[in-house]
Amino acid sequence: MGNRFFRHLILCFFVPVALTSAATAMQQQEETIVEEKQKGLEFSLYAEDNEQNCLRCHGKLVFSITDTVSGLSRKELMAEHNFISPDAFYNSVHWSFSCLDCHSDGFKSFPHAIETRFETGWGCLDCHGYDPTYAQYQFEEIDAEYQRSIHHTATDGAFTCWQCHDAHYYNPLARESGSGRKNILKSNEMCLHCHGNPDIIGLVTEKELTMVLPRHEWLPDPDRHLAAVRCIDCHTRMNDSILVAHEVMSADSAVNTCVDCHSQNSILMGTLYKYVSKETRDQKGFVNGVIFSNDSYVIGANRSKFISLTGMIIIALVLLIAGVHTAIRIIIKPVKKYYE
Repeated sequence: MGNRFFRHLILCFFVPVALTSAATAMQQQEETIVEEKQKGLEFSLYAEDNEQNCLRCHGKLVFSITDTVSGLSRKELMAEHNFISPDAFYNSVHWSFSCLDCHSDGFKSFPHAIETRFETGWGCLDCHGYDPTYAQYQFEEIDAEYQRSIHHTATDGAFTCWQCHDAHYYNPLARESGSGRKNILKSNEMCLHCHGNPDIIGLVTEKELTMVLPRHEWLPDPDRHLAAVRCIDCHTRMNDSILVAHEVMSADSAVNTCVDCHSQNSILMGTLYKYVSKETRDQKGFVNGVIFSNDSYVIGANRSKFISLTGMIIIALVLLIAGVHTAIRIIIKPVKKYYE
């Protein structure tokens, strides 16, 4: 009886732990084999061309302009929306590109001809769509959601991917390290870039939109909510198949009741916490990331942390007692046979 119980204990407890450790070791080994390209200005093959053709002006807040007839020169301030930070660009996902991979050769000459300003802007699917290399990111489904979103339908397509994901600087938040709160802040900054600036909104719509905070005064503590939840968690339609939903809904379709978030089947468990759990799991592995490091908590949606800790202690004590009991049975069994 004692030996059988001991074998079951090994199968039920120690084997899964061993398998998890082995899988983690294999994953770490694969990660060491597959080395990512090192980003940065010094590693770019096109840094010199980019500097010569574009960044000598657009990479500086102050640039020099020369009249080719009189030879006179003077300094000008670069318009904020035309400034490209070299450091941010060479640390983005598109760091290895030449500027002229996406922009026409017409930009080589200065002053730029007016027709160059009307060049066709590239979208995400132009490079990433229908390519098995990028299938895991599901660009096609993201684009389909965007086509249904209020951003597209209310602006006749004037609102594009670039409004949120500037290709010069873009880094997917899911790949960045840092706390969930930090990623929430960065995500909301994308929304506030337009919805906190009426002048920028005017580029895509004639409709006058009120500022964000006055529209959210119905919340008990607006500042605290906006710091702890992404705008898209309440303003997009949930999608289980992609990591971040892109079907932005109209304001009257957004979440507007407390129970939608503060309940057992909270929408946050399928949006924000889905994102955070995957990020943590990728960084720390399934056991550490999901079981031990999952700090997502919504009132009414999670069990008591005190009860959870107490339960884990009780389980550990039961296993310890069972192990000690089995060990004692194994030790005394030969002694009993000797005296019998």
